[in-house]
Amino acid sequence: MAKFAIGERVEKAADHEDGVVIAVFPTEDGKFRYAVDMEGYGALQFFTEERLVVHVN
Repeated sequence: MAKFAIGERVEKAADHEDGVVIAVFPTEDGKFRYAVDMEGYGALQFFTEERLVVHVN
């Protein structure tokens, strides 16, 4: 089961830039990758589950 859901606000663990999960893709090895609409970039970025954390207000 995916750790994050579509529509959930997340942050990149490294620098805490935030965005919204747009799509979730299962990989062949049973893990998940996420398409995230990052604030200020104007494009989707793709991340592994390990590179994201829940957005804290």
